[in-house]
Amino acid sequence: MIEVRGWVGLSLAGLLLVGACGGADAASESARTGGGKHAAASTDSAVGGDSAAAAAAPPRIPRPDSLRALYVNAWAAGSRSRMRDLIAIADTTEVNAFVIDVKESDTFLTYDSTAIALAKEIGADTRPGSKWLPALLDSLRAHRIYPIARIVVFKDRMLAEKKPELAIRAASGGVWHDGMGKPWVNPYDRRVWDYNVAIAREALDMGFHEVQWDYVRFPDVTPAVRAGMVFPGANGKSRVDNIRDFIRYSRAQLARYRVPVSADIFGVMTNVEDDGGIGQLWEEVVRAADHVHPMVYPSHYRTGYYGFSRPNANPYEVVRIALEDGVVRAGYVATPRTPTAGIEPWLQAFTADYLHDGITYDAARLRAQIQATYDAGLKGWILWNPGSNFATYRAALRPERRGLSAVERGGWRAPRWPVPHARLSRVILRREAAQRRAAAPDSAPRPAP
Repeated sequence: MIEVRGWVGLSLAGLLLVGACGGADAASESARTGGGKHAAASTDSAVGGDSAAAAAAPPRIPRPDSLRALYVNAWAAGSRSRMRDLIAIADTTEVNAFVIDVKESDTFLTYDSTAIALAKEIGADTRPGSKWLPALLDSLRAHRIYPIARIVVFKDRMLAEKKPELAIRAASGGVWHDGMGKPWVNPYDRRVWDYNVAIAREALDMGFHEVQWDYVRFPDVTPAVRAGMVFPGANGKSRVDNIRDFIRYSRAQLARYRVPVSADIFGVMTNVEDDGGIGQLWEEVVRAADHVHPMVYPSHYRTGYYGFSRPNANPYEVVRIALEDGVVRAGYVATPRTPTAGIEPWLQAFTADYLHDGITYDAARLRAQIQATYDAGLKGWILWNPGSNFATYRAALRPERRGLSAVERGGWRAPRWPVPHARLSRVILRREAAQRRAAAPDSAPRPAP
């Protein structure tokens, strides 16, 4: 077995709950056969950058035109056997990218070689999930697997504990804690912004090709709880403006790398009219980031959402209508000079046992979500399984070069379900109603007497 740096051989988503139309049409066929690991779009279009820095950067795999990624947690990234299995999936299927934890919500970094003084001071480097992450990235490059660094931003327990001056404060005094007893850092504090940007720089220097911000939001709490939270330095700036400005700031700070900067976002944000109290307004996020990843897990929609008594039992329908909302609304704010972010949803590759609804998510339910993505006019997706265990879902994945998945060969057929127009976001329905009123004959200006 050939080794790369002694590593892997070359053979190879409160609105939330706690916690595809038949046949290969033009959109789904394009998404399925868009060149796999070998045909890709340039990363240079994401942000500007200086040519000297780009020339000095290590060779990068071009970003796949149709991103099809797996989530890799820190412990899987640190396990040689787990990574052999995951790379084998990518080598033999349509999967062409990994989203790998670099910093999780407990603050710990996945790697053990940080030079960031603040990270060392608070102990973020004391429990690395991997001691050979650079070697893993070399292996992924050899296998033409595009590596994305997932960095949790504002849900940062240890930073808030060790540096309470960086934390959200409680109106009653002291540091604010969420319902699980965990503190969050203050999204308005530029020191928090710069800390995360520094981690992103280390990840890119290590060999990652893209930065993905997760928990790029305020805590999801009720208005009553929010009234007891204090955000030093807010100075009247809205939550929406602050989240937008952080994403834009991070893109500017990372511009010399000439890589995309993406953001994870609650799935319901494609549908709701406001920011849901967390600062993630759909129209603003899609104008700020290079790529946006709504977490449209059917299990995360409350009973009755989109008209379904059990959204978790309707994977195709929920994902399809949620993405339809997102695509249409993004189109409203796109212009030739300011295109909006690419939309690539996180899809559910796990069983939501906490619902106790008897619904098991198998390969067929995953394939339904993938088809829904294509039928909504999108080409890329990312699969979320918290344990990075994808063996159950391999049958949903198509071969690297054309052909059907095992689920499809076994008789699964894509759903035929026209989206009920009345169930779309009120943002869409109101805009259409206004356009109809403007076009009505009696709304035309009357001639002067």
